[in-house]
Amino acid sequence: MDNTLLITLSAQNALRRQMDVAANNMANVSTAGFKSESVLFEPVIRRPASIAERPKTVEFVRDYTIARDFRPGALQRTDNPLDFALAGEGYFTVQTPQGNAYTRDGRFQMDTQGRIVTGDGRPVLDTTGQPIILDITQGEPLVAKNGSIQQNGVTVAQLGIARFDRPGALDKVGDNLWRPTGEAAQAAADPQVVQGMIEGSNVVAVTELTRIMEISRAFESATRLQKQTEDLRGRAIERLARVQT
Repeated sequence: MDNTLLITLSAQNALRRQMDVAANNMANVSTAGFKSESVLFEPVIRRPASIAERPKTVEFVRDYTIARDFRPGALQRTDNPLDFALAGEGYFTVQTPQGNAYTRDGRFQMDTQGRIVTGDGRPVLDTTGQPIILDITQGEPLVAKNGSIQQNGVTVAQLGIARFDRPGALDKVGDNLWRPTGEAAQAAADPQVVQGMIEGSNVVAVTELTRIMEISRAFESATRLQKQTEDLRGRAIERLARVQT
């Protein structure tokens, strides 16, 4: 396989990965708290083992990491007393079997035990790391900007809002949850909790559609270059066969 085919193949592989990420962004354009992603690329330079043709150094491309845009999404009013949004930095703390995880998705609900839980039943934790339990007989909770939760004028808990110095180091663990790597969660100094609202996805649909179109065109260009290379090789072999006969 010659250099042209190897280079176009590496480009196609990178473009396929980029398309997967863009399609995932589009699929989550309506997911609360979702953060858009993009692929970062880097050149990979390899010297062919033995080749007489030029260039001596061939440069490929590969995707080496996923970058995430942690800018907040627009707030959307729901008037649901168990829907919370964070107007500033921070993440809600969620209990999972693998340890604490963090999310910007504040679409919570109350289970049969009175615990505030995520949509899939994971307990939401307070500042002491314990599940938040409400008295279902005391009516709807009232949540202040600092995350303190009151029922009938009595503070019963405070949402555990965590922050990270390097949010880019957070790893996705599925279900719109994040887990830090190499950094411990810190308590947010000045959380801004808004009750009755959720944070929307920060994906811009028009931008993602444009990106998908650009990726498709780039992939088609690489495919055409492959076909042209194969056609040139085929014609060269055919002419060489005629000369030798």
